[in-house]
Amino acid sequence: MPIPDTPLSQQIACFETALAADPRLQASGLLATLDIDTLSYALFEACSVQVDVLRADQLHPVVSGNKWFKLKYNLLQAQRDGCRELLSFGGAWSNHLHALAYVGGLLGFKTCGIVRGNELDTAANPMLAEAQALGMELEFVSRQQFRYYREAPRQLAADLRWVIPEGGDNQLGQLGAASMLLQAHAVAGEYSHVVVAVGTGCTFAGLRQALPDSVKLVGVSALKGAWVEQDMARRMRGLPAGGWYLDQAHHFGGFGKVTPDLLSFIRGFGDNTGLLLDPIYTGKAMMALQDLISESMIPCGSRVLFVHSGGLQGRRGFPITH
Repeated sequence: MPIPDTPLSQQIACFETALAADPRLQASGLLATLDIDTLSYALFEACSVQVDVLRADQLHPVVSGNKWFKLKYNLLQAQRDGCRELLSFGGAWSNHLHALAYVGGLLGFKTCGIVRGNELDTAANPMLAEAQALGMELEFVSRQQFRYYREAPRQLAADLRWVIPEGGDNQLGQLGAASMLLQAHAVAGEYSHVVVAVGTGCTFAGLRQALPDSVKLVGVSALKGAWVEQDMARRMRGLPAGGWYLDQAHHFGGFGKVTPDLLSFIRGFGDNTGLLLDPIYTGKAMMALQDLISESMIPCGSRVLFVHSGGLQGRRGFPITH
């Protein structure tokens, strides 16, 4: 577990050394350096804003984006504790469960997923079918039961079982999210802003811990409700005030909700830049970035790092392709 009063970089270095010693992970490509690409997009160039993209989406064909980062230290701690089974939670299109099924199997764990919606089954969509094919045992529960498990995950604790919160949202998940910048060899101080989509808030909180005070972290919430900012303020307690901003104007109705305008933007942006986005997280985040630049909330002359957190599997559930 994270060691209190130990510098963040030192904690990460200890975990990374242990991960690098596993030949299965070395061979998987999950420890590879993340690329950073500069976007060519007319609106950004017209506003004299440089936007670079941290390509976590390209890390691995199955375990895409930030999912690996929120899982990896949980997996390492489970190994250290002698656990043989990993259990976690997610919705019908959960990239988190999909990633856990793959990497858990890679490391020899039994994997179990609690899925929100007892009307579903493994044939409901390709994500669930693939998770099962990767060896994950799926249990479908009512939304009420799911909330109970999510709020009290220890109720599912058992001998030799490591329980991971939804989205990998715990201290180990935050620490793993913070390591994304190191795996990209990013010089964070070169940027004025870092922009990332926000779901559980685990990646957002982890990145804020890893960034210098001079960099403004902008999160774009995929969820609707005043409670989202309240929860984020609680997470950020003790960190520099003014170092983060949560955009709540681009959720398009709430989690998993989309509009024709959003889908049209994602198609057009992909056509113009070659960068694929998903409608749940990164599409909303990029549309928010466009608007923030257009409205000068991110001013002329800024240099922005956009964290592409993956999730492209979810494109299959929406009419995005022509």
